[in-house]
Amino acid sequence: MTGIRLRDFRSGDLDDAYRLDQACFEPEIAYSRGQIREFLSRPNAIGVVAEIGSGLAGFAIGNRSGTRGHIVTIDVPAGRRRQGVGRALLDELVRRLEQSGARQIRLEVDLRNAAAIAFYESLGFREGRRLRGYYGAGRDGLEMVRSISDEDAPRPR
Repeated sequence: MTGIRLRDFRSGDLDDAYRLDQACFEPEIAYSRGQIREFLSRPNAIGVVAEIGSGLAGFAIGNRSGTRGHIVTIDVPAGRRRQGVGRALLDELVRRLEQSGARQIRLEVDLRNAAAIAFYESLGFREGRRLRGYYGAGRDGLEMVRSISDEDAPRPR
């Protein structure tokens, strides 16, 4: 889809991001406003917003610690899925994490979400370890990892 604009997450995006996260995830795993704010306040945090027209079409949050990056969340409203928004957000977040020095990036996904796992695999992530009970009793997660070699690594700024 064309017309996707990516920009940095701003403090004024917090309420819209919170509402979107609540719509994307079940209450027991959705983040609170405070949690989203805390993720964005971490050292080396990166928040990216996707807009189509003047509306929020999704957002993503990640952070880096040393050479390890972590994708905290990618949220896209149901009506915007399969239109390239998630791919644009993830591509941009990975690019920024790698530019800042990450050589390995991880994320977690519900083991039952085959579509999300296939999506992440299409972007270079590989299955890692199983996370028993990550999403609650009887709901395992899967850690997925993407690594880049030193030859392919962008130079940190």
